[in-house]
Amino acid sequence: MSRTQGTEAGERRTEELACLLKRAEQGDRDVLPELREALDGDPNLWRYYGDLALQAEAALIKLAAGTNLLLAESLQRKLHAMKNELVIESASPLERLLVERVTATWLQVSYFDALMTQPTGSEARTRMLLRQQDAANRRYLAAVKTLATVRKLLKPSLSPVQIASRLDRSAHTSRCDRVAIAGTVPVGN
Repeated sequence: MSRTQGTEAGERRTEELACLLKRAEQGDRDVLPELREALDGDPNLWRYYGDLALQAEAALIKLAAGTNLLLAESLQRKLHAMKNELVIESASPLERLLVERVTATWLQVSYFDALMTQPTGSEARTRMLLRQQDAANRRYLAAVKTLATVRKLLKPSLSPVQIASRLDRSAHTSRCDRVAIAGTVPVGN
């Protein structure tokens, strides 16, 4: 098969997959066996499409940015950078989920903060935005606190060797700190 034929076959498969996915999105149950086969063949399809947190994040970015592509791209990159900063190399799956929650709620709070800087038009709308902003801020702080708590709880405990070496060091240090009291047995301070 020539390179051109390979490219054409790849493009045809991509078009067929796009058609299959579109029919599935529209509820065509006849494509279900073929859809399952496609999802089994490429797990990235279902991982991306089934990630509702990512879908919600994208929807909020779209809501915040509107038609401003610069803002949309910048927000996407900001969230990606925040996730990279917050996810440590040895992060557990739970920590990764919590980082997702922290960044999602940060985006919500920031969105409501931005809305509050714009003229609202009515007192009722201002009160509603304040309530939404306050609720988003509470969710954000709760997510941050939960992540910090989980990280604290997941810190690896000391190994028996580390405990023994600390005890050995402290025993040696405490012997040096002892003071003799008028001919009696040394007592540690």
